[in-house]
Amino acid sequence: MGSKSKKKSDVPESSGPERRQAKRRPVIESFSLFLVVPSKGVHRLKVHDVSEIGIGFDLDLEGESFEEFPVQKGQAIDIQLYLNQSLSLPLSVTVARIQPDGSIRRVGAQFEKDASKNGHGYRAYRAFVDMIDALAEVADIQVK
Repeated sequence: MGSKSKKKSDVPESSGPERRQAKRRPVIESFSLFLVVPSKGVHRLKVHDVSEIGIGFDLDLEGESFEEFPVQKGQAIDIQLYLNQSLSLPLSVTVARIQPDGSIRRVGAQFEKDASKNGHGYRAYRAFVDMIDALAEVADIQVK
């Protein structure tokens, strides 16, 4: 008998609220993380979660009009992820999800399929995500 290859239908699908390809890590308030979209201007945007393949963040500040900076699903944008006031990582992401939340838009973005496009920035980002995991093992930090 030959070996059978698994068909997509043979692989159990995830169910419930967590159906993602990668574990999301909530941003710990003690980290001073924020994000800037250079093409939008120098606005400190809130980061909600990070994972190996993407990042969740607010695209707007209270009171901004969505028309001032239109984005759509599938659009590539460059971001700067600030780990503190002066240390930032340049990254390229593709908008995967846009969810209005009152007067702001929450964005779920994925890193470019070819992560090497992000070069050193992406490698540093992955090291940061690994550090969050290591901290979660020794500290009382909840990782979703």
